[in-house]
Amino acid sequence: MKADINGRVNDPLLKHDMLSYLRDKLSAATLRARYERLANERLLTLLDEGQSQPIDDDRGWHAINATGSATSIERRQIRDEARRLVRENPHAKNILRLLEIYVAGPQLRLMPEAMTGIDIDAEVIRAADRHWQSFLAANCRHFSYREFTRRVWRDGECFLRLYAGSGLESDFGPTVRFVDPETIGDVPGHPPCGGIITSPDDIESPIAYLRIDATSGELLEEIAADEILHSQIGVDSNEQRGVSLFAPLIDPLDRHDKWLDTELTARPLQSSIVLWRKVHGSPGQVRDVAESVSESATGGSRRERVKPGTILTTSRDTTLEFLQPKTNFGDAVPLGRSLLLSIAAGAGLPEFMLTSDASNANFSSTMVAEGPAVKLFEAEQQFFAGEFNRLWRWVLLEAERRGELPDGTSTQLRPKWSFPQLVNRDRAKDRDIDTRMAEAGILSRAEVARRDGVDPETMREEMSREVTSEE
Repeated sequence: MKADINGRVNDPLLKHDMLSYLRDKLSAATLRARYERLANERLLTLLDEGQSQPIDDDRGWHAINATGSATSIERRQIRDEARRLVRENPHAKNILRLLEIYVAGPQLRLMPEAMTGIDIDAEVIRAADRHWQSFLAANCRHFSYREFTRRVWRDGECFLRLYAGSGLESDFGPTVRFVDPETIGDVPGHPPCGGIITSPDDIESPIAYLRIDATSGELLEEIAADEILHSQIGVDSNEQRGVSLFAPLIDPLDRHDKWLDTELTARPLQSSIVLWRKVHGSPGQVRDVAESVSESATGGSRRERVKPGTILTTSRDTTLEFLQPKTNFGDAVPLGRSLLLSIAAGAGLPEFMLTSDASNANFSSTMVAEGPAVKLFEAEQQFFAGEFNRLWRWVLLEAERRGELPDGTSTQLRPKWSFPQLVNRDRAKDRDIDTRMAEAGILSRAEVARRDGVDPETMREEMSREVTSEE
């Protein structure tokens, strides 16, 4: 270390250490200030979400029920609980699985057809179908019917982002990606809107979606409305965010789990038996008897153990009595079934579908019980047909934009969805009836083929090739 004539230190190493120390202090202060800013912004966001917002009377909108719609925090809690139940609870898992296989099962497919009164070349119809199948094949790792429906039921909504003309677009056409609902939300400095910016004159017309960081709440990007396919359930059309199908089932499912835990805990108590030795005499005699059996000669805790086949010999002043807890298990089965019926009612399913056990019912009662569930599945099929129609038309529009389909194809065709069969009956008997109806001119042969789960066009082509090969 060196010093000049004024006593100032001229050590380069010391100066470097001091500069490093100052830089570290500045970095620490910057990080602390950034953390405080993010915490304050997040706190303001939570406060804004928890209080009611003023309604602009000039727009013609009014609050129907200020406390009836769930806030973003409540929706997030419901969504997290629903995901936990679907992952851990067998009944919740079974409900979601049944909805998937009956609504978006393996028989779900699309067959495009011409609009009524429009004459279009059959080759254009086949080309449109090929584009849709190519889209599904190219996006098989990112999109499926079952995952789309599963997200809607479990989370209450599903955001599907559509990529076209971007770096993610593949050689087979446009690409899609699912967007988690927690990444669409409000940002500080913007009026609370659930992450969906809508038209000032119409709350049901979205303009853009705000994608945020789910941890910090920072705005990452503003996505145009035509790039997002948003499906929601459990709310009115003028509410921007959906509510999970499992929202009314969370408490009944948790109560059923607690009831089951109580029963499993009480079973070992019921099987435990306590030997009560009654000694008739003075307190000193009782103490002597207790001390004589409390310790063994080797220092163990007990000298006397009762095993199967043990013979006990006592005097007339000693009485033995076996005790066990008086647990009332007579109400256990009705209580557990009441909880299951509550869950089944909330899900809209009969009890035998919820528990996968139809042993307590006969065939006729099972057919009657499945009627409401069949209507529920049909309603869900029609709902998702409309949601998938939007995606199908978007794929055709992109094919038109790329010059792979003639202009106007998307407006001249309509999708015809074939969903999984809901009711299994005697198909051989039904086929005979369908054949007679086709011979009488009531049903077409194509409809009979569709009822058997085959494509009429494919059948005609194969039959034509078979006839040609035989000739």
